[in-house]
Amino acid sequence: MKNIIKYSHADFTPEELLKLKAERKIYVVFSTFGEREADLVIEKISVLKKLPFGVIDKIIINHRRAGETPDRTESGISSAYSDVDIFVSNDSSVPDMQKEKGKGADMRRTIYRINSEYLNGFAPESAVVVFLDADVLPEYFGAHFVTGLAGAVLRGADYAKGGFWRAMGRVKKYVAQPLFSAICHPTLKGLGEFSYPLSGECAGTLSFFNSVSFWQMYGVETGVLIDAVSGDYTLADVNLGLYDHEHHNDINIQKMSFGIIRTYLRSLIDHGIITLNKDASLSDVLSAEYINSDGERVKLNENLNEIRYRPLSEIL
Repeated sequence: MKNIIKYSHADFTPEELLKLKAERKIYVVFSTFGEREADLVIEKISVLKKLPFGVIDKIIINHRRAGETPDRTESGISSAYSDVDIFVSNDSSVPDMQKEKGKGADMRRTIYRINSEYLNGFAPESAVVVFLDADVLPEYFGAHFVTGLAGAVLRGADYAKGGFWRAMGRVKKYVAQPLFSAICHPTLKGLGEFSYPLSGECAGTLSFFNSVSFWQMYGVETGVLIDAVSGDYTLADVNLGLYDHEHHNDINIQKMSFGIIRTYLRSLIDHGIITLNKDASLSDVLSAEYINSDGERVKLNENLNEIRYRPLSEIL
């Protein structure tokens, strides 16, 4: 890791972004599932459409259908914005991937498609990809998400993470940041400098995303960030201001926490930073017992194994 540069979204105006951009390309990707974010993502597209012409080259919806047929998310976006590309992940083909589901898997499919269909002769280092979560509450979302993150990359960062204040960042506050501080190693020292290491709001050059490993599900942000601080990259942390989205229930929080912890430990093992001895191994199963609100004992045993995909640069 070269260094981490700290920015505020206010450091970049749309007009400055156009100057910084020059001939480079900016692709903005929203990840959606089923119909749950249909109205939210249409509203967010309308916000980004108010940016000056030429700031964004293409808005892409990385969509996973809950069923087998087109849904309201697809029809709503197509009706409102015919120039927005809807990429359905369910049946997309990547040479080393099967039908596995997961946010990280679908992000990787989108990066593969950008390489295959969007560049038209441009080099991957000349393309900036901005990933945004679709479920951010409308009162917090703004075009500054794009200008701040893309601006940091256009000023020289290989990878930029969004940071913000939100009232209920439980996994970030009580799992990720304490966990990332628990093991000291020169390779990992940059982890503690990110204000919101788990944010889905991030941007990078296409060549950066081609060079790191995507994890299939809950571990995607952690895995990419560890690869980023371990490599020869310039990184940025961008203050996006205030933020909130729909909150998950406690069981989903446990699953996310397990995925993050497991990804962190596996990454450290893979990077040669730690080892497990005396027949120890990492478990794929979240196993827990608790007493519910009815006073009944409940056992949780869920296999949360997720694939670590090799960098796309190895198959492109």
